[in-house]
Amino acid sequence: MYKKPFYLNLLLSFLTITLLSFSFPYPGISYLAWIALVPWFIIISAGYRVRLFSYLIGFLFFVFNLSWLWFVTGIGWLLLSLFLALYFFAFGIVLHYLRGRLRLPYVFVAPFIWVTFEYLRSFPYFGFPWFFAGHSQYLNLPLIQITDITGVYGISFLIVVFNAAIADLIEQLLLKRNITSVADSVAPSDKKRKTFWLTITIPSLLLSLVLIYGYFDLRGHRVLQDGPNVCVVQGNIPQGVKIEADDKQKEKILTKYTNLSLAAVGEEADMIVWPETMVPGILNIDPEILNRKVDKLSKESVRILTDATSANLILGGTAIDVKESSALYFNTAFFYDREGRFVDRYDKIHLVPFGEFIPFEDWIPFFAKIVPYSVSLSGGDGRTIFELDSKENDKNYKFGVIICYEDTIAPFVRKFRKDGADFLLNITNDAWFHDSSELDQHLAVMVFRAVENRITITRAANSGISSFVAPDGEIYDYLSEYGRYKEVEGILCNKIRFEDSVTSWYTNHGDVFAFSCILVTAILCLVALRRRVFA
Repeated sequence: MYKKPFYLNLLLSFLTITLLSFSFPYPGISYLAWIALVPWFIIISAGYRVRLFSYLIGFLFFVFNLSWLWFVTGIGWLLLSLFLALYFFAFGIVLHYLRGRLRLPYVFVAPFIWVTFEYLRSFPYFGFPWFFAGHSQYLNLPLIQITDITGVYGISFLIVVFNAAIADLIEQLLLKRNITSVADSVAPSDKKRKTFWLTITIPSLLLSLVLIYGYFDLRGHRVLQDGPNVCVVQGNIPQGVKIEADDKQKEKILTKYTNLSLAAVGEEADMIVWPETMVPGILNIDPEILNRKVDKLSKESVRILTDATSANLILGGTAIDVKESSALYFNTAFFYDREGRFVDRYDKIHLVPFGEFIPFEDWIPFFAKIVPYSVSLSGGDGRTIFELDSKENDKNYKFGVIICYEDTIAPFVRKFRKDGADFLLNITNDAWFHDSSELDQHLAVMVFRAVENRITITRAANSGISSFVAPDGEIYDYLSEYGRYKEVEGILCNKIRFEDSVTSWYTNHGDVFAFSCILVTAILCLVALRRRVFA
């Protein structure tokens, strides 16, 4: 392909940004993801300012799609977008370099590189595990069943394969018209026919195998059984009210959640779940120590709920531990039995940078100014596995609690399943982001955690989307009111669904597929470097 003028490459960049953005919720036009990268690949083929346009695509994509961060921190939104764009920049550079050196079609190179950078971006300190290409397909149940082997990276790989194949076919079509470019050496004339058929066959074969696997799973191979009855409470407390709440407002929040929970009377609930940090008082210390009315009322609410419903409780709140005259604060899930007795707690391990703690604050004091309020939370020491008794079948179930965005960290969720959890709860407070697309995107990510580990995940969210996700990824229930499922209040009760099978391959073995893609990428890089040295 000939070198495109600057304005045309700019147009192609915006086309990729638009198509890729629209493939995620909201609006969630998922099929656009299968063609979104093609304009970008055309830019890379032309070799015209690949660095510039790759970074531009990454930056504008994240600026647009992370716009909900504006509600929390405008500067943080900009800085995070600038950082995450580096992954798109690196992808473009590596892909352009390897194709030029190895003379291979996109379909043999791009998917491996893409998964490599997605995996690197999955670690909290190195990126943000959001907007993986595969996340766009969370409603396509037959397609995503394969993630119990590959993780979400398998879907991302398949999407990039299709984008790469289309770009290769366009390139081959232009070559037939004798249009010269750096891609001339990629597909020599004596290999054109073979390359053409491989370009068509590989994506078609992969998609067919994935869909066959998916349909087989969904048509009775896996049998779901009903378990304990769980009620999640959504109070829809605006974040501005919650942060600036005085004693009276805190009491109103507590009263609201307590009254909503009492709707579970008669539901034969095994457990009632409150979202993240919705208990305004401190539950793990004697109320007389701080002498605050809200602490006494919070403990009284526990007694009221257990007496009225005879249900176990999971309550999201704040814990304070005093060690050596200093106080440590934790984002905590408290577990109470049917008698109102405290059993155990889980302290959030993976805290949100610039939200719950300030990284590198001692070295870069400026960071403290970009967060909405002063924070000093501590991370928990380890995962907690709780045990729940069921009224219906006298069976005990093990479960874990993941708090807020911990459900985006696939290895972390996987460890809960490996530790023996029968189901998982996600408690979160997404009211920070109002009724933005963040709420839909968060749910999309959670769907993959459920399928990867073949486990039901139930979410209790302060402002939405409170929901039940089955082991096959089906969102089989969610709280709504007059068609709205964000910024509504109420209680949602349903049974946990269990899969009558052993743990998934992904649970047992982890990100082997992603590691394989990294290995292939590394080999390709070594071969390319060797060719350069010995050329």
